[in-house]
Amino acid sequence: MADKGSSHVSYQQKNKVRLSTFEHALAGGVSGFITRAVAQPLDVLKIRFQLQVEPTCGKRTGLYYGILQATAKIVNTEGLSGLWKGHVPAQFLTVAYGIGQFGSYAFLTRIASENGFGESNSIRGTCGGISGMIGTLLSMPCDVVRTRVVAQGHPKQYSGMFDACRQILKKEGPQSLWRGLTPTLLQNAPQTALQFYFYNAFMKFATSFCGEDGFLTASAISGTAAGAFAKACTYPLDTLKKRIQMRGFEDARSQFGRVVKYKSMLECIAKVTQEEGVIAWFKGLWPSLLKATVSSGLIFVSYEFTCIFLTKTYH
Repeated sequence: MADKGSSHVSYQQKNKVRLSTFEHALAGGVSGFITRAVAQPLDVLKIRFQLQVEPTCGKRTGLYYGILQATAKIVNTEGLSGLWKGHVPAQFLTVAYGIGQFGSYAFLTRIASENGFGESNSIRGTCGGISGMIGTLLSMPCDVVRTRVVAQGHPKQYSGMFDACRQILKKEGPQSLWRGLTPTLLQNAPQTALQFYFYNAFMKFATSFCGEDGFLTASAISGTAAGAFAKACTYPLDTLKKRIQMRGFEDARSQFGRVVKYKSMLECIAKVTQEEGVIAWFKGLWPSLLKATVSSGLIFVSYEFTCIFLTKTYH
């Protein structure tokens, strides 16, 4: 049953303007580009923590054991640019995902509305989950390449994004570019569904406090909160995805600590839980939550801003 009165009124709805699916996809790509440029260092920290077998808190036996310590370590050993390692493939990933996600989300919500399903939080969440899967399928190869480039040490095995893609295709085959797809879909579908659900639910309250002139402020607040809630609920699946994406590339990480190889996703789940404990699934949670709040707030407000710009410019 639809949640009556639970959806917020967007700028476009208020001004009786409907952007095309292409324009929504374009806005999604722009918002993804802006967000990635700002949040990339937090993503690098998150990936380094997720791939470290040793504890990341408490006993300081691993290379990284805190956000500030890890940041300083990367800057000292790899330079400031190390915090933006993998930025180019990450931009391809985020822009491709943003185009697929927001383009399909606009199309799906429009179809749902036209067929009498309304615009409740539940409907928005369901459309968001499906759009997350579409965005994942479109951007997955960029995610695999990004993870490899960020994870490698010195000397580098890959000189850059295109070299990484070439080597992966040559040595591991085309299917390897979708390595980790199952845990990624398991993570992204519910995370995106929750993100859109919470965003629309929070916007109902945020817009009542911020007023009509504070639409973008309400969007930033709602997006930030939605990102944190959604990420916290699905984080272990993100760690699993990163571990699986490193299959066949484990030896290149020997300088970062103990190397563990997994033959399958189930073996990975069993080994990590038995050898590192349940807490291991939450390695890198803090930089990830920081990234999720920053990214989600930025991506929604920049998406809404781009939609407003397109509305005023071309309609």
